[in-house]
Amino acid sequence: MNNKPTAVQAASQIKLMGFDVDGTLTDGGLYFGNDGETMKRFSVFDGQGLRLLMDHGIKVVWITARSSTIVEKRAKDLGIYQLVQGCKTKLRAYDEIRESLGLQWQECGFFGDDWPDYPVLQQVALAATTPHSPQAMQSTANWINTRPPGDGAARELCDFILMNQAGYKNPWESQ
Repeated sequence: MNNKPTAVQAASQIKLMGFDVDGTLTDGGLYFGNDGETMKRFSVFDGQGLRLLMDHGIKVVWITARSSTIVEKRAKDLGIYQLVQGCKTKLRAYDEIRESLGLQWQECGFFGDDWPDYPVLQQVALAATTPHSPQAMQSTANWINTRPPGDGAARELCDFILMNQAGYKNPWESQ
């Protein structure tokens, strides 16, 4: 039985938001060039959403099972608080970050789409996943995106969190 708070309740308390990379921030595809380099497509729209979270004081971390210089570069470009790559135990990595920030689980969220993300989704207050994730993950989640991964899914989640945070004001409304 899922005894998580509602997504709205959870979003209102978020201070740490974690993201898997492949299948949430990207479309999950791996593109290989002729010289063997691996490429991934990231959305500028999603990146803006992540920056809005950070501008509101929410720590954003990426925890991914794969390792890639392009992920490292994108995380650095966006100013992501912490990037953990090549991670076999995402829950342990997330818990260490959470504890270092002195946060409770009810202040934490995670967006993941496959089995390595499942233990984290079971623990956090805001458990976000995709329609293509395994059914057990969808049952554990309290928020499921409608936009395509790598093309607005993360932004949709960021906007949802911000709209439910006390004191959030859209920086462009007053312009």
